[in-house]
Amino acid sequence: MADNVLVDNGTGTDYTVATDDDGTAQHQYVKLEFGADGTQTKVSSGNPLPVNVAAADRTTDNVGAAMVTDALMNDTTALTPKFKSLSVAASQTDSSVVAAVTSKKIRVVAMAVQCGSTATDVTFESDEATDVRLHKVPAGANGGQILPFNPVGWFETASGSALIVTTGAGSSVEITLTYVEV
Repeated sequence: MADNVLVDNGTGTDYTVATDDDGTAQHQYVKLEFGADGTQTKVSSGNPLPVNVAAADRTTDNVGAAMVTDALMNDTTALTPKFKSLSVAASQTDSSVVAAVTSKKIRVVAMAVQCGSTATDVTFESDEATDVRLHKVPAGANGGQILPFNPVGWFETASGSALIVTTGAGSSVEITLTYVEV
């Protein structure tokens, strides 16, 4: 087939529609326009098609993948990662790791625990009053555990509860963690 199609307009004047023949079908050429309802602007070199290539707002109607380090998303809410590093002596009960935040959960998204020369159990809990166990690290001598970045989190406290830790007899423990308030 050849490009372009002649349209028989009956009793009116015939006209040609611009098309491209790819060997299987005719594909009509159209000119692009843009604008608000009831208006139109023809696309040209002086009026290019508007395209937003800046960082888009994070919404429920867009999908993307990127390494974003300034925030984690909880639905459409941006959560700022926070960091904590502390030493906890052996045989401590209910030592504060992260203070409670009203109506927020503390969600741990990455963590490293390292004990000294004597084996020590390290138990992370939610709230001093109820001591709900969240995660336990049975660290051998000079051992520990690394929980790499997990965007959905490894564990979290109850809403409005502090993140606390209890250590067994043995060595002091070094704890480094990244968390968000959900």
